[in-house]
Amino acid sequence: MESLRCIIVDDEEGAHLVLGHYIKGTSSLALTGNFYNAVDAMDFIFKNPVDVLFLDINMPGLSGMEMLEAMSNPPLIVLTTAYTQYALEGYKYQVVDYLVKPFEFAKFMAAIDKVFARYKPPVASNTASTIGQMANNSLMLKVDGGIIRIITGSISHIQSYGNYVKVFTDEKMYLSASTTIEIEQQLDKRYFKRIHRSYIVALARIQQLEGTQVHLENGLILPVGKTYKRELQEHFMSKN
Repeated sequence: MESLRCIIVDDEEGAHLVLGHYIKGTSSLALTGNFYNAVDAMDFIFKNPVDVLFLDINMPGLSGMEMLEAMSNPPLIVLTTAYTQYALEGYKYQVVDYLVKPFEFAKFMAAIDKVFARYKPPVASNTASTIGQMANNSLMLKVDGGIIRIITGSISHIQSYGNYVKVFTDEKMYLSASTTIEIEQQLDKRYFKRIHRSYIVALARIQQLEGTQVHLENGLILPVGKTYKRELQEHFMSKN
């Protein structure tokens, strides 16, 4: 059996050092990522296979609990925190175990035993299930001083708007303080593509590419920048 791929999500350097040491000392585990905030970790999980997530609860910005709430199909979760009062809340997300900081190697290994008892090797999925999974993935947006979760399958396009970003979904438009770069990093490039310095579009929503414009299924016509035109043309040619 191959080693389980693990990532650590914690805003404290000390936690990364301890967990990293424990993981590297366990031949059945492989550390594939260290992240100091939940948004970067979610972007990595979206694009890479992860078997085990060691997740802190109290982090600035998006908390560990909010991260769990946002993920439709998370890896196996081992929560790590200095606050025992969060244990019951964590278990409602079907976490494998809960490690209270500071914890020794024996406690860590007890959690890993539970991980292996719960672990099921992934099975190959077909194209339809992959698209279905895309529809259930989430985009985290800074809105009105807080953070909200948007299902990516509901997004038609995203527009840069001064110091803000407009995210257009089937239900409404959200004005977000997130940057287009922050949003683009969370999106799967198989389904979303930048077509202009001011626009990112869900490829499935494009009905027609005509010159320097795209026609969306909702009737909107958006500009295509010269920098992005060839890549967009190649995408549509590969689909024909």
